Amino acid sequence: MLKKSWEQFHADAVTLADIVRTFEPDIIVPCMIGGLFPGAIIAKELGINDVRPIDIERRGEERRLAYDVQGDIAGKRVLLVEDDLPTGKGPAMVKRMYEERGAKVRIASVYVSEQGRHNVDYFIEIYEGEIEYPWKKWHWGDRVREP
Repeated sequence: MLKKSWEQFHADAVTLADIVRTFEPDIIVPCMIGGLFPGAIIAKELGINDVRPIDIERRGEERRLAYDVQGDIAGKRVLLVEDDLPTGKGPAMVKRMYEERGAKVRIASVYVSEQGRHNVDYFIEIYEGEIEYPWKKWHWGDRVREP
């Protein structure tokens, strides 16, 4: 299991911000729950005030947006952000949706698995197994909000 402290995670997220700087995003779109911390750090580092979180639900191989509050994103550079990507299928689905709406989209994840690597544009480290964060437990499997 890969263990990450607050200090190490913050340093890695700052490094990721430096890497994505060349993309010059207009909008940061953190994926709930894991993307909120790196999304906030990247937004602060790059001086971006337009942050629009999304929630991607998964059930088996199916992915869908639980809600979409992005508004008009045509012509905007959108950076989707996650803490880690085991597969990257959710953000890849959102990337396709937003590109169809006229946005230029990139995906950034602090950590990525070998399997998820092909679905991400920017990352810091490839991991195997699980990651232990100070703020959440590792979760694999379905993630669906029940009404």
